[in-house]
Amino acid sequence: MNNLPEISVIVPVYKVEEYLPQCIDSILAQTFTDFELLLVDDGSPDCCGEICEEYAGKDMRIRVFHQANAGLSCARNTGLMNARGRYVTFIDSDDYVKPYYLERLYGALPADKTKEGVIVGSLDAYLPNGDCQTFHVPEQDIASEQMYLILTDLIDKRVAYAGSKLYDHRIIKQYRVGFVPFVSGLEDMLFMLDYLMYADFMVIRDYNNYVYRVGYSVDVLSVRINSFPAEYAAFSNFLERVYVYQKKFNLEDSSLDRTWNSLTVFFHKVILAIYKPEHKYTRQERLSFLHQVLLSDKEWIRRFFLPQYKADVLGKFLFCRVGASAFDGWMRFLSGIKFKKMFGAK
Repeated sequence: MNNLPEISVIVPVYKVEEYLPQCIDSILAQTFTDFELLLVDDGSPDCCGEICEEYAGKDMRIRVFHQANAGLSCARNTGLMNARGRYVTFIDSDDYVKPYYLERLYGALPADKTKEGVIVGSLDAYLPNGDCQTFHVPEQDIASEQMYLILTDLIDKRVAYAGSKLYDHRIIKQYRVGFVPFVSGLEDMLFMLDYLMYADFMVIRDYNNYVYRVGYSVDVLSVRINSFPAEYAAFSNFLERVYVYQKKFNLEDSSLDRTWNSLTVFFHKVILAIYKPEHKYTRQERLSFLHQVLLSDKEWIRRFFLPQYKADVLGKFLFCRVGASAFDGWMRFLSGIKFKKMFGAK
């Protein structure tokens, strides 16, 4: 007799004691009941760990894992390593889901269960002012030979979030797909790109049964400027995967215009990270970072980084044509005037 759950629901938990009960209650209220709930306490300093244990004592489907704080990616990976379900879904602990969340995603799976892919739903965004806005997704069925659409047509359609999806655990286990740790803001996209390389299908349905809070917890972290290593890891990992897709699907540079634009935003965050006053990098450290970027990404910067501001145009010229030292001087001049305010940097 097979007692394994059909779906593993993975919830990373960190400093969300105000919202955690609503998240867990919404999962336990699902109309689809053949699931296990994995709560991963990522060293939360508040009462989250106790809340998780309290719920686990009331429902046999809940398993709790406690670990030292290692970040969102590592917490999700802990869930993946311990998941027993045929399928996997991720829910952030400050978000919640509607009663039909699992049922609708599971019901969208193709009849042929030998096929391995992903079901993608839409999102409701719960805004700080109390309003709720639906982020719709374009309904379509995508075959394995069309997975490049994630970069050409769908990159700005909100389909790369980890939430509101049902993944096949077989792909994750066989190809060791996981979340890249210690990157800034691109964990979900990197996971999705790695996963789709092995998927037979991607079914997109406009099922808005996942509610995420805008401006809270994980969402806030996505716009914050973190350390240079974290920002550069995000940018370089993303760019590396774009090149893999471009080669596999024989994509023209022009077909990736939306992706180049997205990479430009993350490249700006890389530069801002070097000059964020709170980081207090020395000149030697800044030049070392700039030389690292030039060594690895000068060709991409030259071809695809298209500045919109005159200051950026001059910055690109100095960076690519004159050198890191000249660019550093220019950036030091600008850092107190404009750059620290760009892109919502905090």
